[in-house]
Amino acid sequence: MSTPSETPAATLITPEVAELIALGAAMAGNCEEAFQTHHHRLHQMGVAKEDMIKAVNLALRVKMAPHNTLVDMAQHYLVGGHGPDEEGCCGGNCACETGEGECCGGGEDCGCH
Repeated sequence: MSTPSETPAATLITPEVAELIALGAAMAGNCEEAFQTHHHRLHQMGVAKEDMIKAVNLALRVKMAPHNTLVDMAQHYLVGGHGPDEEGCCGGNCACETGEGECCGGGEDCGCH
């Protein structure tokens, strides 16, 4: 990656911030040894555990985004956007889900597609 040839601005990436980024990357990449290494370095630098927790939580949110999207899609297709313990009428594909006509009750055969 190249950088512009303009006068460089002050950097926000201090050694501590770089280690926090590396800690999060290790977490997101399932790299136990790297996580332990960066945790040790951060501890030696005196970085607060709360900052390490924030870095890990941010990495986990980023890592879990595709998973959560897939779970939401599966829920929509399989139960019609209802909660995981609820069955939509006719499995979530009845007319009430599309706003076209009446919803049948209790999973009756109502011509759902």
